[in-house]
Amino acid sequence: MMKNAIRLEILGREYTVKSDEGEERVKKIGEYVNQKIQEITEGAKTISTLNATILAALNIANDYFEVLKKQNEFTRTVQDKSGRLIEMIHSAIKED
Repeated sequence: MMKNAIRLEILGREYTVKSDEGEERVKKIGEYVNQKIQEITEGAKTISTLNATILAALNIANDYFEVLKKQNEFTRTVQDKSGRLIEMIHSAIKED
């Protein structure tokens, strides 16, 4: 797939990003990042753009690790339940 040049606006500045992803997805990601930075700058009017960006990156990374944790917990739950179902099926087959 060919990389597309996609324009994003973050904190009033325009950026061009090259990506294999579709334009809609890249713009959605850019909007998410912009929103996270704006949340921080609204809460602290005197914060520098660099510090706001770093804090936003930390918040985004935290969100990511929370999703990974929940995904791992879900995967373990599904594996446990699947294992129990397989055991029940094997037991039922052996009884017949």
